[in-house]
Amino acid sequence: MAHVLMILLAATATLVPLWIGGRHGLVRLVSPMHLLAYFCFFGFLAKVIAYAYQPDLAFYRRFIETPDAALVGTLYLALFIYLICVGYRLACRPTSLSANMRAARLISAGLERRAALSLCAFAVTTATIMLILRARGLDGLSLAALAGLNSAKQINVNADGVGATLAGIKSFFIIPKFAFVLLLAHGVVTGARSSQVQAVVLGLLLVLIALVSGDRFELAELSVFAVATFMIVGGRLRGRSVLMGFLGLFVLGWLSAYMTSLRHGGDGSRLIEQIVGSTYFLDINAAIMVTDRVGPGTYLMGDSYTWWSFGWIPRAIWVDKPAIDLGVFFKRDVMGLQTGGAFNVTGPGEAFINFGWAGLGVAVAMGWVFRKGEAFLLSSAVTLRFGAALLYPMLFYPFIQANLQSSFSAFIVGAVAQLILIAAMIAVFLPRYRLCQVPALPQRSAACAA
Repeated sequence: MAHVLMILLAATATLVPLWIGGRHGLVRLVSPMHLLAYFCFFGFLAKVIAYAYQPDLAFYRRFIETPDAALVGTLYLALFIYLICVGYRLACRPTSLSANMRAARLISAGLERRAALSLCAFAVTTATIMLILRARGLDGLSLAALAGLNSAKQINVNADGVGATLAGIKSFFIIPKFAFVLLLAHGVVTGARSSQVQAVVLGLLLVLIALVSGDRFELAELSVFAVATFMIVGGRLRGRSVLMGFLGLFVLGWLSAYMTSLRHGGDGSRLIEQIVGSTYFLDINAAIMVTDRVGPGTYLMGDSYTWWSFGWIPRAIWVDKPAIDLGVFFKRDVMGLQTGGAFNVTGPGEAFINFGWAGLGVAVAMGWVFRKGEAFLLSSAVTLRFGAALLYPMLFYPFIQANLQSSFSAFIVGAVAQLILIAAMIAVFLPRYRLCQVPALPQRSAACAA
């Protein structure tokens, strides 16, 4: 009976944001509510269904023996998701989708210096990969090197289990990622074959970046970059584009399985087991573990949301700098495991670690921010002035992902550095405009060059 109730809660928690996204989202398929539904499906619904048939797959069962812990954690996570939806809906205001799309198309069509953009992306990627290999003590890129990069994603730097993930160096990968988005947007809007080919080549480069980073979520990120960019600039879902999309997802799925084989050995068939038996996505295991283990005497009272304030100091200068990712605290202090690394704490988990059941209030604020951020970045006025619509896949999607799967402070530090690089690229490669008379621009003549 408990399994049936858990599945019903997970199913409604997946379907409600999916429905709200379809009805109120400002970008098809990848609005914040769509993303919430996808993360909920893989981290909540798929897992509780799998655990009902094969309980041993449940990650939390390795640590939690309390009889009703699973049901309590499920209730907490479901309520958290419902309240995110409430916060999002409360922030909804009327907006012109057609004006937003026209502004995004105008900005994308004006992309300049495309050859220089591609060369810059390749040069930065090459230099960054070399720095990563040198930091990991590797002489070159080979299958053996890729296996090492995927099996050990961090370099341990102290006895507390804190490691260096080389996140500062990896921030430069935002340059080829944004170049991919810019060229894809230009290719979709103008139909220019050269831009489309360059976007495909840069997409392959991003696959290499994922392999070097040892992060399978880089592949999911690439798919969201492509879909969100296509939708924001008004790409049409024809038979060919749908077929290419499914082919791309198949290839990315195969590559994810390959990365799993590099990390754990075998032929990559353990990918599905890795998904349902881990703390990835909007994870039910994390909710069960924190609601069972965290009590009033250990609440952080919002402290983790301020850890970004010391995250700017490089670990090369402050070797014993505490981890700003709450996942380390979750694994070491909450679960009592001193083996290094971290567990994905998730946004609901972070809220509970800070405030207990009162952390449900964070969900309303989170949903409100999701909608306000979506509306701001996609608005025609801000897009024309700053190219903001193209920041949606680059920074806002990772922000949503971090708040759902990871922790707040870990995202903020890297995002600020990435925003600086993106702003520089916008200044060099994108035209910007100011409104002359009307906020909705049906054609280029209604705007003046900034």
